[in-house]
Amino acid sequence: MMDRRHTAEGNERENKKEIEYYFWIHAAFRKYVEVILDLILMGLVIVTFVLIGKTIYLLGISLYETTNISFVISEIMFIFILIETVRLLVIYLEFHRVAIDTMVEIAIVSILREMILKGVLHVEPIVLASVSFFLIVLGLLLRFGGLRLEKEMFSIYRPFITRPYKNAETRRQK
Repeated sequence: MMDRRHTAEGNERENKKEIEYYFWIHAAFRKYVEVILDLILMGLVIVTFVLIGKTIYLLGISLYETTNISFVISEIMFIFILIETVRLLVIYLEFHRVAIDTMVEIAIVSILREMILKGVLHVEPIVLASVSFFLIVLGLLLRFGGLRLEKEMFSIYRPFITRPYKNAETRRQK
């Protein structure tokens, strides 16, 4: 009887050690994978900044040669897309979650950029209607889909300087 209990306790200890080792391996693996993903994302942020700089440089050069207003507008919108992509990557690096509202905003700007590049007058009516419907759906999703919560927005986007206005303090004292 004593031997059975003794072996049961031994088996229980071995199982506990296996479980602890199992969780330790997963924790270590998860930690290193997160570090590698963070490094990859930092590289993507740097590449995106290089693309922004290159686009601004080429836009400046093209302004001196010929002025094609649709090209200039599309390049400016491309810069906005890249800036929003950097914002998306920074939010992911900080909170380790994907900001769906930022992705919807990027989709809206990308669709508008493509429509400007093609020219609204040169697009078939069915394509124009479907793109319009898609933009309406994305706008409604952004507005009413619960993607953007007020509490969350203010916790993520903090102003650089937070000092109270002097007039507001004097009004409160009265």
